[in-house]
Amino acid sequence: MKVLRVSAAFLFIATLLGYGTISQAGSSSESDLQALIDDAAPHSTVAIDRDREIEITRTITISKPLTLVGLIARLKSGLQKTPILSVTAEGVQVRDFILTGNADSVPQEGRAPLVEVRRGQFVIENGETNNSSKDGIMVTPMPEFGDIEHGVVRNITSRGTVRDTVSIAGLGEQDLFVRHIVVENIRAYGSSMRGAVEVSDGSENITVRDVYAESSCYGVDIQDHNKAGQVNRHIVIDGLQVRKSRMAVRTANHDFGHDGLTIRNVMASDWATVAGDCPSSKKNFPFHVRNTTNLLIENVQLHGCPTGPCLQIYNSDNATLRNISFIDGGHDDGPALLLENAHNVLIDNVTVSGSKQPEIGVVYNVTTDDER
Repeated sequence: MKVLRVSAAFLFIATLLGYGTISQAGSSSESDLQALIDDAAPHSTVAIDRDREIEITRTITISKPLTLVGLIARLKSGLQKTPILSVTAEGVQVRDFILTGNADSVPQEGRAPLVEVRRGQFVIENGETNNSSKDGIMVTPMPEFGDIEHGVVRNITSRGTVRDTVSIAGLGEQDLFVRHIVVENIRAYGSSMRGAVEVSDGSENITVRDVYAESSCYGVDIQDHNKAGQVNRHIVIDGLQVRKSRMAVRTANHDFGHDGLTIRNVMASDWATVAGDCPSSKKNFPFHVRNTTNLLIENVQLHGCPTGPCLQIYNSDNATLRNISFIDGGHDDGPALLLENAHNVLIDNVTVSGSKQPEIGVVYNVTTDDER
């Protein structure tokens, strides 16, 4: 395996195969790094000495399977529509990085993720993505590459990222999907327009676990953009803590086939109205799921919900809700739990407790013109 190192003073190109060490004069600029990646052998490791932050004025592209370790980089102020890193090959690993965007200097129409992943078989781990104008890490296919199959995003922290720390998004309207992805140990602080994790637009067999969101719009979002084919199937959310945020779980699914959603082990408290442009709608209750069949929600604690309903299930058949606790939710504008047009529902062990409680615990509404 080759190990290639970039430092502030010069580039080291080293190999562990007995060929010695070669040094090359130059500075650790984005052009040096791109040249080093381009010259590296497939499946080698490019390791960057973490002694200086690289300013990015154009995207670094990884177009072959290799491992990039130790990147510390910052987008140039005012630079629009430019990711720091673009992954366009299968088998890429990016580790131990700190990436900083320029959200404070660009408008939203010029936004870009810090890392864009366009191919599968990837691992993105052990990093920070701060001050991004869009997402920290975005996983989305491109027509020339096809579906994204298999990948891991884990151990990521973001601060001041405007949209999602991790965005998993298919292009279902173009028959392009993201499949078999694990997202775990994500920490989001201060997302002014979105939250910790988004799963959307044609994502299948996605597992999201151990997520923390604070001072953000939401913890996890599952949605489409109302285009046929953007169907999300077999999504698991396991282990979510949300504080000082507007919503724990948000869905914006339309009624065209979303199927198989499990949400378990959720705790949310200290609700807050987040400064910024959170998704706004009177229907965006603190925890809501819409237009999704085969739904399981279990082991949820919602403390002090500011509005009612605190948890809403809408047009989601074959739903099981088990071990749901509403604690000190003293709102007077709706029940703790609202079910609407949800058929074949099992509700097991729902409790409403604390010194402040809504007047109604559970309301189950079915429209009279529904013939099912």
